[in-house]
Amino acid sequence: MSDRIIKKARDTKLRYLWIAVGLMVLPCAGCSTAVIEGSASAVSRQDGQTVVKNQIRTDNDRMEGRLQITDLKADFAGNLLRAHVSLLNKNNNTGNFQFKFSWFDENGNEIDSDTDAWTPLILYGNESRSLQAVAPAPSVKEFKIKIRELSME
Repeated sequence: MSDRIIKKARDTKLRYLWIAVGLMVLPCAGCSTAVIEGSASAVSRQDGQTVVKNQIRTDNDRMEGRLQITDLKADFAGNLLRAHVSLLNKNNNTGNFQFKFSWFDENGNEIDSDTDAWTPLILYGNESRSLQAVAPAPSVKEFKIKIRELSME
């Protein structure tokens, strides 16, 4: 075969390869996620008071500008930890989010990790919303909430 035919065949194969790669990547190209995470631990003292320690972490400046965890609280419903989270959409536009609670014992081990699913959450412009959840077991002493924004860019 001539060099010209071999070169044309090779160029055609490369073109098809790039098209195939593009088609595999394309479904992911429009979706991006950013996460904001809040955690709180609660300990019930002998005097009946509940001591709560909070921590909020954002891995993305854009997300921090869109959503704020304005309050994290924990108390007990009987012997089960109850989480209270207050959110604020800091933007004028509607935000499409998902959230997920995770539960941990006093040693930091996650409890029932496979049962926690992402829950859809739509927050309209400048809307505040409170979320609550109750721990799945009495051994839970800490919770984390992860919130991610689903955006089409």
